[in-house]
Formats: sequence, C-alpha cells, structure tokens
Amino acid sequence: MEDYSGAYSARKNDVFELSRLQTDHTIAIFHLGGIAVECRLKSLLFFYHGISEWKHKSLRKKDSMFDQVIINPKHDLTKAIERMPDLYSKAITDAQFIKHLKNVIFPLGSVNPDYINLRYIPHTIQSKEHWQQSFDYVCGWLEKNEKTIR
Repeated sequence: MEDYSGAYSARKNDVFELSRLQTDHTIAIFHLGGIAVECRLKSLLFFYHGISEWKHKSLRKKDSMFDQVIINPKHDLTKAIERMPDLYSKAITDAQFIKHLKNVIFPLGSVNPDYINLRYIPHTIQSKEHWQQSFDYVCGWLEKNEKTIR
C-alpha cells in the first residue's frame, strides 16, 4: 500500500537536499517537487474521503462525492484538488495559489512538458528560485488549508 504522506516528506526532503548541492540538479528538483505535491494531494484525498485505497467509495457524508468511487488522479494535480470539493472551492478563489500550482506543474512554462515528463529533459537554463517560491507557496497553502478538509 502506498504511503503518500511519507513519500511527500521524503520527496520534499530530496528537493531540499538537491538544492544544497553545488552541481545543477534543477530538472530533478522540478520533477521531484511536483511528485512531492502529488503525494501530498493523494494523502489529503485519502483522508478527505475516508478511504485507504483507490476505487473505494467516498465515506465523506454531506459531500457531493459521497458514495462515489474515488479514482487515482494519477499525475493530474488539478484533478486531485477538484476531487476534494471543499478544498477546491477555496483553491479557485486564490489566484496566487492557482498561479503557483501551475508553476509547479509546468516549471518550464505551460507550452513545455509537465513535471512528470521533465524526466526526458537533460538540463535547463531556467532558474529554480522562482519555482522554489511556487513550491513553498503550494506546500504552505496546502498545510494551512488542510483544516478545510478535517
């Protein structure tokens, strides 16, 4: 069984450690950072719906997805948020969050590969400072708004 919460912490730590190295690991940082956010969202999805495995029905009463099968959103971070209606309603009213989330999903710009497909890019000249601000914002926003789903 997946440990999304543990994976989130480990990937977030990987991003931190890679950032400290003198050699350029920008692509790996962008890739692992996106995976960290993905793991965090999947962990929140399990908690939100009271499930421990995908393809189980939501146990969250008074939610529009109650009694519906919850499917793994794979690498679609937006879909993961949409599947938590209470959190999604907060997210869409925060333009900063949406902007930063898009930067985590598409660190090289929206016409370039997403964080998953960066694994096929050997290097970039893109600065990681702007991305790091977005990553920190998204992680902080999710932590701050986690109470929305409790």
